[in-house]
Amino acid sequence: MKHYLFDTNILGHLADLKDGNDSTECKALDKHMKERPEGTKILVCPISVGEVEYGVRVAPPDYDKQKLERFRKVVYEYSQGDMDINANLARNCYSVLRAKLYDHCFPSSKKKQRVEEWMNPTTSKELQIQENDLWIASVAMAYNLILVTQDKMNVIKTVAGNDITFENWLV
Repeated sequence: MKHYLFDTNILGHLADLKDGNDSTECKALDKHMKERPEGTKILVCPISVGEVEYGVRVAPPDYDKQKLERFRKVVYEYSQGDMDINANLARNCYSVLRAKLYDHCFPSSKKKQRVEEWMNPTTSKELQIQENDLWIASVAMAYNLILVTQDKMNVIKTVAGNDITFENWLV
């Protein structure tokens, strides 16, 4: 049985749903949550926890503190799994996905140069990704989880192939 990994962009909607919000996205999320196979888990990886904690720390002083705490509570409710981001995950998933992205996106003329000759290292703009998205996708790949995200992640989806299943529960 496969379990689900919620990307950070789903968590705000989950917090809104638990607060009773009935937006279109919350209704869609609620439907998917109720229809998922019995016994499946919803998980949040440490990267998303870090993104949420960062957001809480830089929130404007006049932001609704109670809303932030409810959001934080939802995140920690689903981050109770043993999901280590370790050397094996970095070697066997992250590096594989990033190398596939490099091969897919980086100009072949630069590949012929030695690393020291590159004027600019590969950037997330060139690879068409955000670094944290790549790590979250790597966690999904390492633990064989279905990645639930609102992000398009088109290039990651292309290079991941059958290694990762992506779903958007907000539609």
